[in-house]
Amino acid sequence: MKNNFYKIVFFLSLLSSVLTVKAQTNEEQLAIQYFKNQEYEKAVELFKGLYDKRSDAYYFNYYFETLVALKDFKSAERIVHKQIRLYPSIQKYKVDLGRIYELQGESKKAKKQFESCVLQNDLNSISVKELAVAFQQYQLTDYAIKTYLRAREISKNTYDYAIELAQLYAIRNDYQKAIDELLLLVGNVPAEQSAVEGILLNWLINDQQQTKQAIIKNNILKYSNKNPDIQVYSSLLLWLAMQEKDFSSALKQAIAMDKRYRENGRTVFEIANISAENQDLKTAIEGFNYILNEKEKGNPFYEAAKMASLRTKYQQIVHSFPKKTEDIQLLDKNLQSFFSEYRLQPLNIQLFREWVLLKSLYANDINTAKQLLEDAVYKQNIPPKEKAVLKLDLGDLLLLDEDVWEATLLYSQVEKDFTNDTIGHLAKFKNAKLSFYLGEFDWAEAQLDVLRAATSKLIANDAMYLSLLIADNKTEDSLSPALMYFARASFFLENNRIEDAEIMLDSISQVSIYHSLADDILYKRAEIAVKKQQYHKADSLLNKLITAFPYDLLADDALFLRANINEMYLKDVFTAMELYLKLIKDFPSSIYIIDARNRFRLLRGDILQ
Repeated sequence: MKNNFYKIVFFLSLLSSVLTVKAQTNEEQLAIQYFKNQEYEKAVELFKGLYDKRSDAYYFNYYFETLVALKDFKSAERIVHKQIRLYPSIQKYKVDLGRIYELQGESKKAKKQFESCVLQNDLNSISVKELAVAFQQYQLTDYAIKTYLRAREISKNTYDYAIELAQLYAIRNDYQKAIDELLLLVGNVPAEQSAVEGILLNWLINDQQQTKQAIIKNNILKYSNKNPDIQVYSSLLLWLAMQEKDFSSALKQAIAMDKRYRENGRTVFEIANISAENQDLKTAIEGFNYILNEKEKGNPFYEAAKMASLRTKYQQIVHSFPKKTEDIQLLDKNLQSFFSEYRLQPLNIQLFREWVLLKSLYANDINTAKQLLEDAVYKQNIPPKEKAVLKLDLGDLLLLDEDVWEATLLYSQVEKDFTNDTIGHLAKFKNAKLSFYLGEFDWAEAQLDVLRAATSKLIANDAMYLSLLIADNKTEDSLSPALMYFARASFFLENNRIEDAEIMLDSISQVSIYHSLADDILYKRAEIAVKKQQYHKADSLLNKLITAFPYDLLADDALFLRANINEMYLKDVFTAMELYLKLIKDFPSSIYIIDARNRFRLLRGDILQ
């Protein structure tokens, strides 16, 4: 009986607690709703009741802000004093008190309160940051700065809280003091370089007048000259040059660092590669040649630099117009020398392929190019997949030499050997393109329809484009003269026969006044303009395509190519960013989406991992 009594008492007590909590929760929700609706008169009594029951930071903040909104400063001052007594170590309440004095017009009293907060002797690393954040909450930047400087006095460490101070100085637009803080820090703690670069990057992003850029550059130079033995300042100069895409200056800095700090060519090699990726081929070659001239053959970057130098010189020829015979002959000689010294292997196979292209497309030596490929395919001991790649190249070369039967035979061999592999799909696609070039449109279309389900997104996308191109433009009589001319133009352009390609494109208007190849012709003419280094013309043609055919299959191709032209050749970063962003927004399923997003972020200044 007694046990039952206790059980009843416990149950009633529990029920009472639940009802109390529920009532409190309902009051809280109602009070917050009044606060959000700015019905402070209704909210204040509810918050007062909640605060009286539980004087924690959550209810205090709501109650305090409600009193301030109602200009009941005396009540606000009273509860702040209460909070300080209850929680003397929490810095925010001490700043709240000073704020209340200010709101009451007692500026001297407020100043005295703020100063007393800063001059506390028992501040530790946690309370310092808490106090500074409390000041910042009320835009009291000067007092936040004083807090960190006071903490630095106590610790006697001249670079404590440097990042926090730099950010506060930047808020005051005092970038000279800010940069001094950052450079002092990084000079003493090199591990903070990434953090410092992140802050500087944010300044550069919002620096249309380039005033901050000048301050950053001048000060890094000053610190570097005063402290030549501190490597991090040299690294920052290099980093800044890269942000400005001034690859020539970056390379000079990398070479100076390499000589001063004996880096063994690593940074020079990295900068040369980045220069090549950004089409600054001259700077790239200078970087690679520095390693070849200054380092021994046993250097870990020597052979890679040699290959990279030759590949970059090949790109120079590809992107030059008209081509210079002496440049082609010299590179051909250097490539022959390279492959006399180094055996063919997966590491240098791409360079070998470029040598073959140099001979066939630019040196007009198809026979030697064919011999090189045949020797590699049938005599050299290289892995099966690399051999298959060279077989496809040999097929392309035979097609260029009008040996259609042998070309399709090689493509078919690779397709059979690698049925379920990307290279097998590529072989099938090449066979389909061969049929397209020959005007066998029905057969090409049938093969392309199978390839539209290929595992490689790039091949599937190319197959879909070509399949739809054929479907939209072949005529009922199967002659399709306009499409035939376009197919031949595509073949000639792929094989660097630019004048022949232009003649074929001009011929289309002679056989058909109205046709649906207008967008495709614009894109081909833009590609020709790029090969001729007529970048403004190419940009104009692509803009015309995008404007006239905004939802066509080639729209995202045109956007991406136009963005690349503006970034790499016209050096119009802002237009390039706009075009990349348009592609990202308008074509989220494009095959270029990842590249576009990365290029946009790089141009914006993001640090990519």
